[in-house]
Amino acid sequence: MNWITLTIQDLYNSKVAALIDAANSVALGAGQTDRITGTIADVTLSIRRQCARVNLLDADTTKIPGGLKTVAIDVIYCRLKRALEMELSEDERNELKRGEDTFLRIGEGKEFIDPPDTPIAVNFEQAQPAPAFSHRHIQFTPRNQDG
Repeated sequence: MNWITLTIQDLYNSKVAALIDAANSVALGAGQTDRITGTIADVTLSIRRQCARVNLLDADTTKIPGGLKTVAIDVIYCRLKRALEMELSEDERNELKRGEDTFLRIGEGKEFIDPPDTPIAVNFEQAQPAPAFSHRHIQFTPRNQDG
């Protein structure tokens, strides 16, 4: 499988479980059940938007390219720390910057991703429309200036 769905278990296997548990329980707003589900969905959507600019997407909207798993987990982890108003370390800031740069390079077609397992067609023109230019006809010229 080239494309994967990120889960909370992926976060537990890759990062500090205490932070993940805290993100789901500390300082939640009224009616808010957890932060992780929404954060995973947001990061997944961001990755898919960048991929869609120049690549095919998987039909399953919860899937991202498998090669981006560690980058996505790093970005999710940093967003969770920010949500808890925890300071990011220098290494974490660098990982976050690298992750965001990777997503941008994919969107620009400078970095390749794994092909989707069940591809869907993407209208690349709609994802990133080309600029449209037109010219106006000149109505006042030296030839039609005479009286």
